[in-house]
Amino acid sequence: MKGVSIYQRKSDNKWVGVIENGKKPNGNRNRITVYGDTKPDVVAKTNVILYEIQTDQYISPNKDMLISYLNDYYKICCDNWESTTADLYRLYIDVHFSPYFKETKLSDIKPMVLDTFYNYKMKTPRKHTVMIKGKPKEKTSPPLSINSVRKLNSFLKSAFKYAIANDLMKTNPADKVKLGRKEKYLPEVYNEDQFLLLLNHVAGTDDEIPIILGGGCGLRRGEIFGLYWRNIDIKSGYIIINQTTVRFKGTIEKSPKNESSCRTFKAPKYVMDILENYKKRVNGKSGQKVITRWKPGTYSERFSDLLERFKLPHIRLHDLRHYNAVIMCKYGVSDKVAAERLGHSQVSTLRNVYQHVLKDMDQTAADEIDAMFLKQKEKDEKKANFKVV
Repeated sequence: MKGVSIYQRKSDNKWVGVIENGKKPNGNRNRITVYGDTKPDVVAKTNVILYEIQTDQYISPNKDMLISYLNDYYKICCDNWESTTADLYRLYIDVHFSPYFKETKLSDIKPMVLDTFYNYKMKTPRKHTVMIKGKPKEKTSPPLSINSVRKLNSFLKSAFKYAIANDLMKTNPADKVKLGRKEKYLPEVYNEDQFLLLLNHVAGTDDEIPIILGGGCGLRRGEIFGLYWRNIDIKSGYIIINQTTVRFKGTIEKSPKNESSCRTFKAPKYVMDILENYKKRVNGKSGQKVITRWKPGTYSERFSDLLERFKLPHIRLHDLRHYNAVIMCKYGVSDKVAAERLGHSQVSTLRNVYQHVLKDMDQTAADEIDAMFLKQKEKDEKKANFKVV
């Protein structure tokens, strides 16, 4: 039986409970102290601790700071993650968690604390610095979406699970937060007039290449910037996608995210003509990348500035891929063929992502058919009203 003493402190009349729990590794006595306003309160607290000690559930109060723990967790586990995942988690810690939790102890993290943090992230615009033409530029981005916040919580859930395994926490607060449901992603998609206007603005410039590869072939950003001239057969018109270039801290070349993303497809002749002219202009060689002027991240910022300059609606560079998908669906390309060209692992992904756009197309088609019937109805009414003299 552990030694327990309970007494009332004369200096402030607080009740104190002290549990003797063996010795520390350095030989000093290991004392557990609890406080309360009344004796029954302290008795209840000590009984809980005694039960946890006897059933091997007791965890000493942790004085580590949350950010210090997350940094340790990152150092220990990052070698087991893909480099892009490690860079993303580093960004989570440095950009999102550190500024907000810089003086918060790991033991102070409760579901309510996390919910307050997530509500803050979903309401507060983000200010950050980007490099434009080698010069820093302050930009303000919208608050985080529920989907982004759920990713932050997923990271914390894994980090806290590791803390529990190492007796640093009893329960996982990230399991009990009150986050809303994941929102279904609805991409912004240009219509044909908007895309052709954008293409006209960049015709003959270096910007034409990433834009035509995105809108004309449906490539992802990493696929656009990971493309080598050896991957393009100008004569046959085929393009091979077998690697991608991504950027967080640095630029990394890696295999596509899944097997279906590795693909070979025939590009439209219009796209091939543009690529052929560009290759001649830059004297492109087989072992060279098609785009050497920009990195993936810097071009995303440039693309946003281009749209602002041309007074076009804001979309992401990735949304040009969505434009390509919608155009294929609009002009009768089967879901299976479209999914293969885009590198989707499942055909259902195509319809799930673009369902809202395709519904608009269905409405347009219905309106066009209805207009045809109205014209026929007007003709019938004219015939009925026609009288032979």
